Amino acid sequence: MTTTTVTTRSRFARRIAAAAAMVAAPALAFGLSPMAHAETGTQHYQGCDNGKDDPIWDGVRPPTHGHPLEHSPKHPGRNFDIQWPGHDSTRGWAVHPGVDMQKTQDLLVVPTVRETGIECDNLLRSDAPNYFKHAYDSVHFMTGGPDWALGLNSADGRRLNQLHIHLTRLYGPARDDIAQAIKAGKVGNDEHKWIDQVIEVTGHKDDKFIKSEDSKHQYRVWSTDNIDVNFFKKLNDDIVTPLHKQGKNAAMSHDALLITRNPAGKGFVVLESDTTTGIHGSSNIEGILDKR
Repeated sequence: MTTTTVTTRSRFARRIAAAAAMVAAPALAFGLSPMAHAETGTQHYQGCDNGKDDPIWDGVRPPTHGHPLEHSPKHPGRNFDIQWPGHDSTRGWAVHPGVDMQKTQDLLVVPTVRETGIECDNLLRSDAPNYFKHAYDSVHFMTGGPDWALGLNSADGRRLNQLHIHLTRLYGPARDDIAQAIKAGKVGNDEHKWIDQVIEVTGHKDDKFIKSEDSKHQYRVWSTDNIDVNFFKKLNDDIVTPLHKQGKNAAMSHDALLITRNPAGKGFVVLESDTTTGIHGSSNIEGILDKR
């Protein structure tokens, strides 16, 4: 009787182990580990989804149940590159073509997890992927000179609902305005003064995305030597939260964010703008980009 009981339990244990392996197998086959990764020690990153369809997401979507294997590091499709750190697509990104599928001076850096936009709270977490750092590391895919820019539109000023960082050139007059502001001492490297460092930056007069009586808009600006930081968290802590406490109509969803090289030397310049907190700002950074 004892022998029979042990054998039955042993067979039962083997069946349970086999079933668990079958559940894990599809995920592992697609590079989607069901637990923490030995390579990174990180857990899967939970996305942020508003339930709406989006063509950009469809262009980078990793393989999931019910969808064919279209986009992965080995099968990038139309993407210029796809990276999955630790074989985890929830922490990955794609370098995706912009409007013109052939241009390499109009690119998008897109999370390979569903991420609606700048308003997603999970972007503020300490374990959030550093999408701006990934975008900076992808600058070599872009052609057209050194005046690169990494730009993200607000929820108020965008048409699409999958987070995407524009990787393109900075508009020449905008670069000149930033350089002059730095020379005049209007751009400091104290992030806690970012909220008060407001400059005017020239954009396209004929920009189709921005309806305004002029081409100049105000941006809060700050300089930094470090690209490896969570700029979403900095924006929330240094601008959105203080303005909200002042009674201003401030929220991450209203903010447009842009990072470019410091035209006066080493490092980077970070710009924020909105149309809800009292500056003559913009909800969209398209006007100071040059995608030609």
